[in-house]
Amino acid sequence: MFDEDWLVEAARTDREAFGLLYDRYFDTVFNYIARRVESAELAEDISAAVWERVLISIERYEVRGVPFAAWLYRIAGNQIANHRRRRKLLSFVPFAPRHASPDESETGYDERRAVRDALKELSEPDQEVLGLYYFSGLKPPEIADVLGCTPAAVHKRLHRARLRLKRRLEGESRVTASP
Repeated sequence: MFDEDWLVEAARTDREAFGLLYDRYFDTVFNYIARRVESAELAEDISAAVWERVLISIERYEVRGVPFAAWLYRIAGNQIANHRRRRKLLSFVPFAPRHASPDESETGYDERRAVRDALKELSEPDQEVLGLYYFSGLKPPEIADVLGCTPAAVHKRLHRARLRLKRRLEGESRVTASP
């Protein structure tokens, strides 16, 4: 019989044991993700991020009588949410054309470049809090630990940083959109 708790414990230090967990749960996790995202390619990317997170975090996993798969689903759900937050961050770019024509591709509006450039213009603290939230996928309590402040302060900093980023993007789109 498969003793999941023993295998999880062994996977903390044994590559083969981790490989057995991976083999046992990969399809389940992948299918869970694939049903919630737009494409198989994106599901593969998010699935890879999930297993990277599992590999890093398995030492902190606590056996609590709940199936190991529940922990995997929670990590997968968090990774999906992180993806959606990053995508939402890109949606802050107003007035950007959805699809550039071939003529516009060289000189047209590039959303990713616009966001990257606007982020670079923000202060270091704004870049840090946005980066920890959107790109590292940390939650406000985790960011609070990193920054040495309260979760309420993180929420306030995130809100203000988003507003400053949005203002920079709106200013750039006006410049880009003007004839």
